[in-house]
Amino acid sequence: MRKSQPDHTDICFCPLSGLLDVLAKKWALLIIAILGNEGEKGFNELKKELGSISPKPLSDTLKSLEGTGLVHKRILATSPPSVKYSLTPDGWQFREYLIPILVWVSERGGKDQPGCPIHRSPHRNSNNPK
Repeated sequence: MRKSQPDHTDICFCPLSGLLDVLAKKWALLIIAILGNEGEKGFNELKKELGSISPKPLSDTLKSLEGTGLVHKRILATSPPSVKYSLTPDGWQFREYLIPILVWVSERGGKDQPGCPIHRSPHRNSNNPK
């Protein structure tokens, strides 16, 4: 028997449209997962973690994630200049909401993909600054 569900018929889904354009990008959720699991990363570190991504899609996806306020770009005063990316507080919150969806998919037969950059990672931790 199904549990009684709250009636959410009055919720407007319109605000999702802009965010979905960003999150539907092939690499967006994996970037959020890597930054959440491993903390701050440089561009080349992310590129290496993701494996088959080329620089342009990575750059475009990072810019989109920055634009939505989920990822922060920190420019380091090095020579040559370099950058580090990390989750913003909103990025951490989004990641927390995403975890139950991943559990739900796993419970329904979702499988780990061979070569997944998350499972390939030698270290996973929670660097959540909460």
